[in-house]
Amino acid sequence: MRPTGRAGSALLATLLGTLIAATSACSSNHAAAPETQPALIPSITSPIADVPVPAGFSMTSNSTSQVIPSSGLRFVDHQYKGDDDVLPVVRFYRDQLPSRGWTLVDQSQLHKEITLHFTKNNENCAITVWPGLLDTHIRIKIDPSGANTPAQ
Repeated sequence: MRPTGRAGSALLATLLGTLIAATSACSSNHAAAPETQPALIPSITSPIADVPVPAGFSMTSNSTSQVIPSSGLRFVDHQYKGDDDVLPVVRFYRDQLPSRGWTLVDQSQLHKEITLHFTKNNENCAITVWPGLLDTHIRIKIDPSGANTPAQ
């Protein structure tokens, strides 16, 4: 038997209200998901002691580094790729580097690349993060102060 009249309208209104409430709850949970994502954690095998890499990222073959023993100067140009999104990776470096003695100088964005510039003692560190087709890419450059000034 199918409800008609006021009883049918009330039932339809109740079902419609329930459906809207359920749909709204789902969409509000989805919108909040990026802010409630757990923070990335440093890899235990980061090759640079004071510049960690998020767990799950791997170094690419075109990475280089050199330390001059007599002066302790280091020149690092490492590239990594991994599955996490760009913004959580940027947040990771903004959170992690100050606790390791680095001072954030500025942050810039050109197209989809975000670059963070840090300084520490006599060194500059530029970290660039960008999306690839399948992976997120990170480039970490460390140079002695004055050897490589950040592009403006």
